[in-house]
Amino acid sequence: HRDRAQMLKVENVQQAWQQWINKLPPARREDEDVKEIRWMIEELRVSYFAQQLGTPYPISDKRILQAMEQIIG
Repeated sequence: HRDRAQMLKVENVQQAWQQWINKLPPARREDEDVKEIRWMIEELRVSYFAQQLGTPYPISDKRILQAMEQIIG
């Protein structure tokens, strides 16, 4: 059950990211801060499903969504 709940969180963040990235101008999508959001999603996967690898910084679905808001805002 826990794995399923975590997978749903990842899927929700990924859907939010897809909608968010589609709103950005194409040239903006290549900027480093925008690319970093995609890597944050991968780190979220690691934190849920490969904890032994560790992540370079604390990560959560909320942190990712906040980072996206900061870039748009």
